[in-house]
Amino acid sequence: MSLGCFRTLCDSLETNYGLRSTLNVRIEESVAMFLRICGHNEVQRDVGLRFGKTQETVKRKFFEVLKATELLACDFIITPRRQELLRIPNRLLMDSKYWPFFSGFVGEMDGVHICVKVKPELQEMYWNRHGRTSFNNMAICDLNILFTYVWNGAPGSCHDTAVLTMAQDNDAEFPLPPADKYYVVDSGYPNKQGFLALYRSSRNMFVRYHMLQFHNGPPSQNKQELFN
Repeated sequence: MSLGCFRTLCDSLETNYGLRSTLNVRIEESVAMFLRICGHNEVQRDVGLRFGKTQETVKRKFFEVLKATELLACDFIITPRRQELLRIPNRLLMDSKYWPFFSGFVGEMDGVHICVKVKPELQEMYWNRHGRTSFNNMAICDLNILFTYVWNGAPGSCHDTAVLTMAQDNDAEFPLPPADKYYVVDSGYPNKQGFLALYRSSRNMFVRYHMLQFHNGPPSQNKQELFN
C-alpha cells in the first residue's frame, strides 16, 4: 500500500467511521498493526514486538479497526439490484473494443486464496492446492473495477465452483445475472447460463488460455482459441 493510500484510509476511518487515537496509540499505528495481521498474516505477539505494544493492546486495536473497516466495506461494496444489472453501462457503450461484443457483461468474477493460520485439527479443511492453509474468497467487480460482491470465508480446500455454489445457495442477496446477462469468469467456474468462461487445453487439443501465451502470435483457427 502506498503512503498516500494509507493516509487516505486512516483519514477516512477517523472522519467517517469513528476510529480514534488514544493517549498511547495513534490511528496510524492501529491501522498499521491491523494491516500487518490481515495483509501479512502476522501473529499478535510479533506485531506487538514490532510496534512496542502489549498483545492485549494489539488485540484491542485490531478489533477497533476491524469494526470501522466493516462499516467502510458496507459503503464501498454495494451489491447491484436487478434493475441496475439490466442497464447497459455508458462506459461499455462508448468502448468500441468491447461493444457490442460484450453487450451482456455485468461484471467479472474470480477467487483469491488468503493465507490463514488455523488449529491443527482444522488444517485438512483449509489446506489448498498450493500447499498452504487459506480462505478461498470470491469477489465480483464491475466495469470500473469496483467491488460489487464478496463471499468471504470458504475453506481453502474448496474449489472455486464450490464457493460459487455456497454463495448462491446461502445468500439471498447474491446478484444472479438476468437471463441475457453474464459474469466473465475463468475456467475455475462453470460455463453456463449467467457465467461466461474460457476454454482450457484438453487431452486432445492445446488451447492458449492466459494473455501472456498470446504474445507468441495471434490465435490459431480453432474455435476455442479464437473465443479466448
